[in-house]
Amino acid sequence: MSKRSFEVTQYTIQLGDKLSATFEGTTIKARGIINCLGPDDQRVVGYFLSDDSPVPAPTTTNGGKWGPVFLPTEMMLLWVDMLRNEKPIYAYINTDHPEWTNVSTGTEPVGEED
Repeated sequence: MSKRSFEVTQYTIQLGDKLSATFEGTTIKARGIINCLGPDDQRVVGYFLSDDSPVPAPTTTNGGKWGPVFLPTEMMLLWVDMLRNEKPIYAYINTDHPEWTNVSTGTEPVGEED
């Protein structure tokens, strides 16, 4: 079992009409990809899928250092907003429960302004 939690220190955004990747024999079609990067090549990658894309089963790769998340395209703006406006942001990967892979903010006080 491997659980990883790390602070996201950088990110990349990729947009396109026919982005693709293959996970355990399932090839996805994505409109956007967001890489949330941490130390030691750790990352959570959000794949924002086209409506006609298959959705693979949750998984981890690279010895549990990479966690892909397969989401509808409409959720991409939520991720971009969080990455641009919140700090700190953490990523979590669990190889026993890859469906729990996520990104989240740190604790913030109620009513904090932008």
